[in-house]
Amino acid sequence: MKNIEWGESNNPPYDNEACFHIESELGIIFPKSYLDLLRKWNGGYSDPSYQIKIEGNVPIDLDYYLREGFWDVSSIAGIWDSKGECSMLYLLDVAKEWGLPEKVIPLQGDGHTWVAFDYRGSNNAEPKVIFIESDENKSFILANNFNDFVGKLIPYADVYDYDGNIIYQP
Repeated sequence: MKNIEWGESNNPPYDNEACFHIESELGIIFPKSYLDLLRKWNGGYSDPSYQIKIEGNVPIDLDYYLREGFWDVSSIAGIWDSKGECSMLYLLDVAKEWGLPEKVIPLQGDGHTWVAFDYRGSNNAEPKVIFIESDENKSFILANNFNDFVGKLIPYADVYDYDGNIIYQP
């Protein structure tokens, strides 16, 4: 997995028992690469913030969100036994409230838009990572798996200048 500087996590340490409970309740298995990350950095807000480059043709329904060609990844859900901010348990509750489909497991989101694991009809051990909006549940594949997702992250300062103009050069 690409070595990303996530900054300090303010979250409690990763909780294997809580992970097992969540996986059992949802009928999923989190990717090994995601759990490996959580054992080192149990989620939270990243410092610096990252962007993921949008590759491929974005459906017209999602152009409003993804037209700049990048999506902000400023946090990742951690796993522990309570519903603190940036916890998987908290995001699962919020995602349910916003009507995300079953088997779409959020990594980050604000209600309207999410980055999530997509377990719908996929390999249970290596789900795709998607962008999904909650109005019509339209989605777009960001990466084929979590390791690929992390590998595509680019520091914010390499994508945008201080005025918000795109400066990214591949």
